[in-house]
Amino acid sequence: LAATQGFTPEAVAATLSAAWEAAHLTQVTAWEAQCLAKHKQQEEEDKNMCCIALQEAREEAAEKKAREKKKPKLAPFMDNVAIPNKVQLRPSQFALHKLEAIEYVELWYFTKDSCQEARRSQCATANDAYGITTNGPSDLMALKPVASFKASAKAIPDKDLTWRQMSTSKNCLLATMDRVGWPQQHLLLLALFFHKLNCSPWRDHKNGDRILILYQARAHQDWHEALRATDSNKALLKFNTLTVSALLT
Repeated sequence: LAATQGFTPEAVAATLSAAWEAAHLTQVTAWEAQCLAKHKQQEEEDKNMCCIALQEAREEAAEKKAREKKKPKLAPFMDNVAIPNKVQLRPSQFALHKLEAIEYVELWYFTKDSCQEARRSQCATANDAYGITTNGPSDLMALKPVASFKASAKAIPDKDLTWRQMSTSKNCLLATMDRVGWPQQHLLLLALFFHKLNCSPWRDHKNGDRILILYQARAHQDWHEALRATDSNKALLKFNTLTVSALLT
C-alpha cells in the first residue's frame, strides 16, 4: 500500500511513529489526570478523616471534662490526724434544711436518738430522690432531696422534752447551726440563752425544770419566727427581753 501510494519506508515509519507518539501522549495525559484526581480525592478523604478525628477528640475531651465536674470532689487530708474518739452527731436532712432556711425546728431532731434514727434511715434508703421547693424570698424553684421535706413521726415537741434532752440536744443544735453558716452573733446569743436557762434560779423551785422547758419552747420558736421578720434587731431584742412571766400570758 505504501509502495502503491508512493510512500517510502522512511515516511511510513515516521507516520507510524508520530501516530504512536500521539496515542501514547493521549494515554499518558489521561493517566496523569486520573492519578491527579485520585490524589486529590485521597487528600480530601484524609482531610475529612482528620476533621472527624479532631472533632471526636474534642467531644471526648468535653465529655471527660463534664464527667470530672460531676465527679464527687475529695477534700485534702492530713496523714498525721487521728480518727476522733467521739462520733459527731449528725441530724437528719429535714433538720439541716430547716436551719439552712432559717426556720424553726424542734430540739428533738438534735438529740442522740434522733441523729441515730437519721443515720439508720439514710443507710437504708436511696438519697437520689428529689422534689421541688421554693428558694429564698424570690420564690425561685429549686430541687431538694425528698429527705429534706420529710418530718419524723417520732418527733417530740420542745415543750414535752425532758431536761436532759433539752440540755444535750442544744449542743448539737449549736454545732449544726455553725456548720451551715449561721452568724456568730446569733450563735452566741442562743448559747447564752441556754446557759441562762441552766443557771436560772427557777430550777430550785418546785417544777422549776418543767417551767423552764415550757419557757424555752415558746421563746426559742418565737425567736426563730422573729428572725424571719424584716427588722432582725427586734428579734434579738425580743429574745433578750422575754421573761418566764410570759408563760402566764
